[in-house]
Amino acid sequence: MTQDITRFHPFFDPYRQGHSLTTRVRIVIALGIGGFFAALNFLALPDKSVFFEQETWILGAIISTAILALFIATEVHRGNFRLIDRLLGNNRLSDELVQGWLSDRAYLRAGLIFAVMSVTVAHLLGVPKAFHVGLWPLISIYLTYFVSGFTAGMGLWSIFGVVVLYLKFAPLLPHTLDPQDPDGVGGIKLLGNSLWFFATLVAAVGLLIAVYLFSVDWVFMEQEAIRLLFSVWLALPFVLAISIVLLPGLAVRRQVSRFKHYKAEQLREEKAQLFASYKQFQAAGDDEIIASKKELNERLNQVQQQMQQLRRMRNSHLDRSDKA
Repeated sequence: MTQDITRFHPFFDPYRQGHSLTTRVRIVIALGIGGFFAALNFLALPDKSVFFEQETWILGAIISTAILALFIATEVHRGNFRLIDRLLGNNRLSDELVQGWLSDRAYLRAGLIFAVMSVTVAHLLGVPKAFHVGLWPLISIYLTYFVSGFTAGMGLWSIFGVVVLYLKFAPLLPHTLDPQDPDGVGGIKLLGNSLWFFATLVAAVGLLIAVYLFSVDWVFMEQEAIRLLFSVWLALPFVLAISIVLLPGLAVRRQVSRFKHYKAEQLREEKAQLFASYKQFQAAGDDEIIASKKELNERLNQVQQQMQQLRRMRNSHLDRSDKA
């Protein structure tokens, strides 16, 4: 099945009657959902000061940030898919990602898994006693944990989709790279930039989670196992942020390095052949030979320029440009 990949629209970013959600609508949705759950907790608490003492408002910020990240990730996916389609000359890889890894079912499954994890971790850490004053405060805080985990899980899954795209595309790189592309990475700079961008999004959500974790009076923190769980949950977003950049980078680096080695050998052989042909005419002087020498000299210069461009080309988004 082939589809217009520029119209990749999961259930949370629908495409109806020739129109998709505008940026303003997406921002309103993100802030509205986050604000709703912040207000829900505020209204459910008999003692409103608890809302600020336990930094409960941060949960609303986490939800809004995760939803915005999800919308942004979807837009970045579309740009990546267009680039991949252009480089490969078909949209088979993009279709595979959209219909499999980035299907609505996959998003919902990832959201539910992280939602359950979020509620479980909060329960094990021990919801603050200030929320045990009644049924509604407990329901509201647990529901907020669930929704924050659900939105963060979907956002993380979307970002994971770009990692999968990169890993699946890596073996095809030798057939698509262009050392003369001005981006300095053979034409795939956009993909590398998206990984850095996604890692930043994950780290931003992780920072909000870290602030919240340290602000709450968890009931069971005196237990050693719970402190270990706290540390793991705290570190998880930042480990993921590093992995998002590192794992695809290493896979691409290996393929690009092989491509550069193979291409450099080809250019060296061509240069040697051209130089040998050039030397044959070195002592000659008639017009035809002079024209041949000029043509060979121009080709030698072109090969030398290609070798310099190949040396300057980065192996991945992890590398700096090499010196010529």
